[in-house]
Amino acid sequence: MKLGTLFGINIYINKLLVIFIAIAIVLGEGAKLTVVFLVVFVHELAHMVMARALNLRVSEIELLPFGGVARIESFFEVNPRDEVYIAMVGPMSNVLLVLGCMALRKMGLIPHKDYDFFIQANLMLAGFNLLPAFPLDGGRILRAILSREIGIKRATRVTTIGGFVLALFLAMTGAYAIYYGIFNPTLFVMAGFLVYSAVKENRMASYVMVRDLTYKRDILIREGAIQSRELVVLYDLPLRDVIKKFVPHRYHSIVVVDERLRPRGYLTEKDIADGIMDYGLNVPVYRLLSQSNRENG
Repeated sequence: MKLGTLFGINIYINKLLVIFIAIAIVLGEGAKLTVVFLVVFVHELAHMVMARALNLRVSEIELLPFGGVARIESFFEVNPRDEVYIAMVGPMSNVLLVLGCMALRKMGLIPHKDYDFFIQANLMLAGFNLLPAFPLDGGRILRAILSREIGIKRATRVTTIGGFVLALFLAMTGAYAIYYGIFNPTLFVMAGFLVYSAVKENRMASYVMVRDLTYKRDILIREGAIQSRELVVLYDLPLRDVIKKFVPHRYHSIVVVDERLRPRGYLTEKDIADGIMDYGLNVPVYRLLSQSNRENG
């Protein structure tokens, strides 16, 4: 559901957050609902500001029950270090809100009843998001670390397992509480959010980099032609250094050469994208040559 546009970025609210809001209204927690929404919005705004500071183009923001997702237009612009920075600022923004609230409380500017819940909401959001389960911020940090070695596709699959495990734990905790006469719908909403997001992200893992290729294919179909750009790279150059040479709105072909500038093989932009997904950013480009030759042969 689209809420509006902020600084040219489309803002959406996730359906599960709508459910969370509805539950809060039914339970008569309107004031707390406002606080939670504000905390989540600031959390996600911090992600957007960091992405912009890293010169990344943010296409949209989706507000989720316990955080949000800032979607970057082009995967080729993102590296694991940037993903760590973007993920970290979310929980850090909540910590800063807590410190600011404590300072205002000491000045007597915030009532005690509002102070307690505001502190709890920020600490819960920050702590929950730091858990190493995708799609939480902690899971994104872990994925960024793992993707250097095993590629983003496998790293996403590994970290989404953590999301499923956490969702199962929350659901079992909720069921255990019901057994003793305590009903906490928040636990089930959180579990549902984790499962939904983990499934969605896991499915997208195979396509996140192909999105750029699809975009260029659409341009080709619509306009009948797209400008190409040829790169000549040394056979032992890491893939991360190859994609640094990619530019928007160009389709790249890669000539792989040895130290004597003798051609060793040829790769397409799709070969590079698939290689990063399967092997990670640090794999040398020659690793892809044999696979490309098998597919072409």
